[in-house]
Amino acid sequence: MTRLYSILPLLLASTACEQSPSNKPAPISAAEVTTPISDPNSSSTSLLDVDQKSMSDKIDGFTQTPPVDNSIITIQEYAIDKPATWFWVPPKSLIVSANYVVPSVGKNESALFSATFFNEGEGGHFTENIKRWKSMFRNNEGAPIKPEIVVIEVNGHDAVVAEFHGEYMGAGAAWHLKDHALLVAEVREPTGNFYFKVIGPRETLNAHKEAFLQAVKSMRKLN
Repeated sequence: MTRLYSILPLLLASTACEQSPSNKPAPISAAEVTTPISDPNSSSTSLLDVDQKSMSDKIDGFTQTPPVDNSIITIQEYAIDKPATWFWVPPKSLIVSANYVVPSVGKNESALFSATFFNEGEGGHFTENIKRWKSMFRNNEGAPIKPEIVVIEVNGHDAVVAEFHGEYMGAGAAWHLKDHALLVAEVREPTGNFYFKVIGPRETLNAHKEAFLQAVKSMRKLN
């Protein structure tokens, strides 16, 4: 049975970092996203905290009907290659632009892929969301986890991929899921920031991790 992760939309909030004056995305380093936030009492908001009613202006960007071209995943004026076995489902949140089910492996449940876009200036800093996603997981001993962060090249510039795994506790959920994982890729473009994410059983994510990375790396602007 496929679990569509009813609280996943809360994970799909992302952040926008300042763009350089040359209209090119600012370079990213792993150190940037792992550096502690200088002001822990910052009042900057995150779209994690924005109610769906206030997001109603984004509805035109949703893929509420199946895509015409099933070989790609489109978001705004960009596209990525869709892994052959992933299949489209209607987005469950106003924050999400596109959802795809990632097929299960073995006796595990399926995972869920999401694509999200935010204009420059929306939300807080990416580092804040790294801390928030980290707080949703713990290891088998109940201790905090350490996310794995790498930098990859996407569309000619650097992008960040963060991986979290352990016991998934959700955003205040009463239930926990053991051996789960979350992959998040942030891609900065002049028009705004794109976030590609997949969450589900760790074994399922491990089997699809390379497909996820190759899909993100294939991102390009549509003609």
